[in-house]
Amino acid sequence: MGWGRATATGGWLSIVAALCIWGCDLRGTAPPQPVDLSPQVNETSGRRNAHRPGFLPWAEDQADMIIVDKTSRRLVLYQYGEPVSSYPVVLGRNPGRKRFEGDRRTPSGLYQITQKRPHPKYDRFLAIDYPNERDLEEYRAALSQKPGASFGRHIGPGGMVGIHGSDSEVLNQLGVNWTFGCVSLANHDVEELYAEVSEGTPVLIRDEQQP
Repeated sequence: MGWGRATATGGWLSIVAALCIWGCDLRGTAPPQPVDLSPQVNETSGRRNAHRPGFLPWAEDQADMIIVDKTSRRLVLYQYGEPVSSYPVVLGRNPGRKRFEGDRRTPSGLYQITQKRPHPKYDRFLAIDYPNERDLEEYRAALSQKPGASFGRHIGPGGMVGIHGSDSEVLNQLGVNWTFGCVSLANHDVEELYAEVSEGTPVLIRDEQQP
């Protein structure tokens, strides 16, 4: 599967390398200083400007990239490093990063959109590739610490996680985290995002800042 309108393997590797420099620890350790992912958005400007607030120089060759920040509960869409859209989101009912099926937490890490489809309940659904290999490794590590554990009646890391709309938008408006692990936007926002991005778009979900 391609990377949307972006360069394929080279673009992905450059993103991973840049994230390490930028301060995103893909192993789960939050960076010491929070990064503001709610920049002022100029939706009419298509020019790259490395001096503009919010510009990501390491993503300037990436046609589309989504960053979800759990601390600010914002989703920002970048195009060629420029922030073009910013939306409020709500997350899983429980804080922390997803570990297993039914924990009602939102995963954290670097993913990609694997499928786009209309949804009868949540308006639009953009599936991501959770669990990826890193998630599976962390799940197996958690099991090894508690041999025979099944996390209650749930076995497995879970799945069917994505970005979608809402069937109760008043909860989104109030900022209530109500999902089972997905990222939820208002329906008009998810429709706009859905129209902008393609399958293969990278999605970075950042952990809450730890005390």
